[in-house]
Amino acid sequence: MGWMFSKPIWLPFRLLGIPVSLDLSFLLVLPLFAFLIGSQLPAYLQLLQVNAPSELLQSPTSYLLGLLAAVGLFLSVLIHELGHALTARAYGVQTREITLWLLGGVAQLEQIPRTRGTEAVIAIAGPLVSILLAGLFGLLRGAVPTDVAVGQFLLGYLAYINLSLALFNLLPALPLDGGRILRSLLALYKPYLEATRTAVTLSKILAFALGLLGLFMGNLFLILIALFVFMAASGEAEQTLLNRTLEGLKVRDLMTREVSTVPPNLSVAELLDKMMQERHVGYPVVEAGRLLGLISLEDLQGASPQTRVLERMRSPLHLDEQTEALAALHRMAQEGFSRVLVTDPSGNLVGILSKTDLLRALQLRAAQMNLSDHPGPRPQ
Repeated sequence: MGWMFSKPIWLPFRLLGIPVSLDLSFLLVLPLFAFLIGSQLPAYLQLLQVNAPSELLQSPTSYLLGLLAAVGLFLSVLIHELGHALTARAYGVQTREITLWLLGGVAQLEQIPRTRGTEAVIAIAGPLVSILLAGLFGLLRGAVPTDVAVGQFLLGYLAYINLSLALFNLLPALPLDGGRILRSLLALYKPYLEATRTAVTLSKILAFALGLLGLFMGNLFLILIALFVFMAASGEAEQTLLNRTLEGLKVRDLMTREVSTVPPNLSVAELLDKMMQERHVGYPVVEAGRLLGLISLEDLQGASPQTRVLERMRSPLHLDEQTEALAALHRMAQEGFSRVLVTDPSGNLVGILSKTDLLRALQLRAAQMNLSDHPGPRPQ
């Protein structure tokens, strides 16, 4: 259904070298889907024109068929997302993971491809895979005798659901595939950020329409999808602005170079005095310029005044100064750190990067971009 950037819930296996994650909501929604399909089995059989014996409609058989159909649905979603991931790999874009969750699946790409038209090619790959699956299941169903009701139902359902999955994902709304195709086409003749804003506006209008349709039909699932599209479109705009603003910047461009440090042989008593004087509660531990660790107030609990910093320090989160600023921001968010230490290729401490530094850079670059978008007369 789209691509996003977030921390995985659970990584049980890899498929074609790509980690596959099952979100907690998937574990809850799978039995729910099985129940819904099983309870609506007569309607599905009528839709698919399957003549089934009466015992097939009785529980627990109907719910077992619902479970098989639900598993087939999510496997189809997984193959759909693999279509995105493998196409992205062909363009040199790696996939962090594929996540199956409440509303389907997402392929979490390491970055949004910026080459003209590439995003559209990657986006269309998923619906094309679903259409191929629909055709395959349709052909297989044709080879199954009409009196084999179970095979007729399962293959017919998977053909129907894959076609529905393809058509739904082609709706022109971010983060659905159709929205990404739309943005990629708009970006052929206007700036990428402006193309994103246009696509986001259309996405919110479509989400509002889907929400109204869901309310009119009393369809809770459609209302949930509308809410997801609306919120995800807003997040897409923020993510694109973030990518554009930090584009081309490295950690060395944003870090603070003046860092107060402590030597490894400093005693706890001396460190506490330093903390009181400088009003800091954490310091990098450095010897001859080389970063050894990090010491903070919480690391001193239970230590005697004579204890050396070397005995209580811990490994710090640190980045190379050549790291892309956007990658640093993602790493800090994933690890839950508000600041990271910065080292050169030799491992020497050269600075510190905080979220404040990143926020300041965002504000300054955003102001520069606004000026470039609205040029005015310059003073003589």
